Amino acid sequence: MRTLVVHQMRTENCLAYLIADEDTREAALVDPRADRVGDYLRELEQRGLRLRLVLETHTHADHLSGAAELQVRTGADVMLSAEAASQVATRRCQDGERVKLGGHEITVLASPGHTSDSVSFLVDGALLTGDALLIGGAGRTDFQNGSPEALYETLHKRFAGLPGHLVVYPAHDYAGRAHSTLAEERMTNALLGLTDRERFLAALRAGRQAKPANMDAIVAANVRGVRPTSRISVSELAGLLGGADTPLVVDVRLPSEYRAVHLEPSLSLPLDELTRRRGELPRDRDIVLVCRTGARARVAAAELSDVRTRVLDGGIAAWQDAGHPVIEGKAHMSLERQVRIAAGALACTGGVLAVTVSRWFGLLPAFVGAGLVYAGITDRCGMAMLLGKLPYNRRGPDGGGTCAASLGAVTSDEAGGTCAAPPGPARH
Repeated sequence: MRTLVVHQMRTENCLAYLIADEDTREAALVDPRADRVGDYLRELEQRGLRLRLVLETHTHADHLSGAAELQVRTGADVMLSAEAASQVATRRCQDGERVKLGGHEITVLASPGHTSDSVSFLVDGALLTGDALLIGGAGRTDFQNGSPEALYETLHKRFAGLPGHLVVYPAHDYAGRAHSTLAEERMTNALLGLTDRERFLAALRAGRQAKPANMDAIVAANVRGVRPTSRISVSELAGLLGGADTPLVVDVRLPSEYRAVHLEPSLSLPLDELTRRRGELPRDRDIVLVCRTGARARVAAAELSDVRTRVLDGGIAAWQDAGHPVIEGKAHMSLERQVRIAAGALACTGGVLAVTVSRWFGLLPAFVGAGLVYAGITDRCGMAMLLGKLPYNRRGPDGGGTCAASLGAVTSDEAGGTCAAPPGPARH
């Protein structure tokens, strides 16, 4: 009997999967991240596997995909839905298609709703659902051509005929869980319990959620393909500055972050300004992209694929840790402090209104508290992203001409909304 292994690889709340036929040593990677490509290649080497396929359940909006780099470095095929706008895919899959991996077959199940190009993969008792079905929830449907109606069809019709013993492997989990089964989800998942179509749609549309940080830039980068990023160390950059080959340092953080501290000399060009202003960047000069730790700079590098760019390893945080000089500007209240003040004000207001107006206002402090717990666990803070759009945080650097809000209005390079839909009503 041929043996198939499904190995989960977690990065924060993103889940990638290595699927391997241990007899033929052929392997597939599902939903790989760009910042883990080296880890995936080491895992393949340690297991003695040959990467044959990179499978994407959809075009991701919250992280950079490693598919393009893996294709370049291994020659593996990259497969996405025929509905995807991807320029990276070497194969397009259709609903019901069967893809060979060694002695096994991977069945493609169209699973639209979270996005129009969402697919799931069924192989040997495992159902890799992407963001269509999460443990205890489902993918949100309010961006990337998402459709609550399509998600209802996927969950309540398409998945309804599948056997309950299938192990569910989602692309995300925000509570540290690894997997579930369809039977367990049918018993406990509130959205699967909403069989009435109108109630299901109402639950998905309830409330407004923050979008993942830098979503538009990340989607665009993933459509084009994130090629290997060239990096530069802190010590190497320090040696170049002031010399004959001084690169242009471009800081892609928020204007308010730039005002507080930045390298000198450097240009402030927030991430969401890149598309409009990319023509201002020289084509005959090396450019070093800088952010707080490097995550936003990698997104910018993918956006500027036609420009000679390198990313500063560790960002301005590593530069300061190494003791190199920076320009410190006008004191600016950090987004972390702003979040504390806003959260405290909301909690106090909710408590007062719960006593004086209606006890239902008591839910407001609970909601704020849950949000802070979530932000602490995942390092993602939707409130920080919203506060970052205030005029106070949007003003350009002193003396500069940049005054646009950044898509990454965050205290962390990874903050922002999630890909999960709002949960349905609790099941009892």
